[in-house]
Amino acid sequence: MTDVPRPESPQPYRWMVLALTAACFLLTFVVRFIWPPLIPVVVPVLGMKMSQAGAYMSAFYIGYVITQIPAGILADYFGIRLILALSLALEGITTFAMGSISTYEAGFALRVATGLGAGAVFSACSRALMEWFPPKERGTAFGALLAAPSAGILLSGIVVPALNKAFNWQAAFQAVGAFTLAVGILLFFLLKTSSQARSQGAGIFGGFKVVFGSRDLILTALAGFCLMWVELGTATWTFASIKHLGYTLKEAGSVMVFYGIGGLIAPLASGYLSDKLGHRKNILMASLLVIAPVTVIFGYQTTIAALSAMGFVFGFVSYLANPHLSVMISEFAGKQWAATANGTSNFVFQLAPIIGPVVMGWAIDITGAYTSVWWIMAIGPLVGALLLIPVNPENRRD
Repeated sequence: MTDVPRPESPQPYRWMVLALTAACFLLTFVVRFIWPPLIPVVVPVLGMKMSQAGAYMSAFYIGYVITQIPAGILADYFGIRLILALSLALEGITTFAMGSISTYEAGFALRVATGLGAGAVFSACSRALMEWFPPKERGTAFGALLAAPSAGILLSGIVVPALNKAFNWQAAFQAVGAFTLAVGILLFFLLKTSSQARSQGAGIFGGFKVVFGSRDLILTALAGFCLMWVELGTATWTFASIKHLGYTLKEAGSVMVFYGIGGLIAPLASGYLSDKLGHRKNILMASLLVIAPVTVIFGYQTTIAALSAMGFVFGFVSYLANPHLSVMISEFAGKQWAATANGTSNFVFQLAPIIGPVVMGWAIDITGAYTSVWWIMAIGPLVGALLLIPVNPENRRD
């Protein structure tokens, strides 16, 4: 299906665009987190060390970070339909191939390749929503898109163990890979994109002038780094922290289910609310300020019941801010450069899981206590709120 001009008035097809892009983004999290549930099964079979098992997640992020900026540039220049279809195809093929690995090295290379495909998705999805949704609906649209990470994590935790139990670990990889590839092919024929917002006339690197010339965009991206500081820190250290209290990994997992449910609901509610009330910057700043004390409170709970209850609250407040970050970054860049802006910003965001775990692990080594981790995490959103003070939402390009 070729690119078509998009009328200025909202069209019913925009909801199809939202469904397709949300499915794309969700699948990047399913293929990302297909590995953790299979670690206990695959490691003994392949004779791997646990450090090597952990490196498979690092391998994914190597590819994921590499493609953020170039994928955004290419999506702005060539259009989103081709980029998304190729990205899902690469994720699907490499995940399917994981079902046939016999060596650690082969699996590592495939995980890097899967990350390369996944890293191209968010920037293209952001541009699609900017093209099809008017400003008064963008909070709702981005809220639905950004519910996909929590949904993908929850889905992988349910589907992957079930596939492994019903068949085997090879079939789990192959089923998820085949489905992802099928969605990529379907998307290529179903997704329409606007021909009005193409960036070809300004040159393939024209978006950098806009991105790095906007103080508001840069400060918002840095605030996003601060948000990822706590979100990715939680994903990294919660299991170990609860295990340190004497509970099992299964009990820790049940806490994270509540956290994930909160994270699934929050962007949907927050995005819709911002469309009705406006004031996205104020909602974003308030969200960041609330995250800080809730982070510390969660970290000091000692019973599974309290951890589960606070886990839901923690997940909810942690993901309230996500839609507003993406909408603001997209609007500061405008439709023409939305993919470049989101690719560049997401690159900045992904530095948090590279730097944060090292700093927090060092704090645990020094203090011997996990409580220090939660205080260090809480600093991130506070700094993010301060960075947003001089940001002027009226400086959006569209």
